[in-house]
Amino acid sequence: MAIEAREALALWRRKKAVFVDLRDWEMVDANGWIEGSLHCPPGEFASLIDPASPLHTRLFEPGVTFVFYGGPNTAPLAAARRARALGLHGALALRGGLTSWRNAGGRIAGHPNSPLPALRASIAVAKRYAGSRLRRFMRRLRGANAQGGVSRG
Repeated sequence: MAIEAREALALWRRKKAVFVDLRDWEMVDANGWIEGSLHCPPGEFASLIDPASPLHTRLFEPGVTFVFYGGPNTAPLAAARRARALGLHGALALRGGLTSWRNAGGRIAGHPNSPLPALRASIAVAKRYAGSRLRRFMRRLRGANAQGGVSRG
């Protein structure tokens, strides 16, 4: 019923599973989430997993593998058990949560206001700046070689 992070990562890469984040919004904002995962806070899980819920049929399709994960105050294993009891036989719990996912090399998405996207944006700006500087340098170098080649001949 539990799955190791490396196995879960293989499922994620092949798009063979839906990942469900059971942490509250504060934890998600602070630590990020598995890219492409569905966020289902602990207080909403019971109502969403209930087959009588109108969202249940949209979110939890039978025959699909669901990997539940969370933090120290959530219970992904209990969520996977509950999902299996309600007919979602492909329900699994990610052993070690987001930390094990990150350690296995899995992608972590971040909140737009978190420092990680800002860091990515700054790196992109730095790359553009470095690229333009390199292009100018190469043009000058080619120009110097062309002038040097003409004066030699």
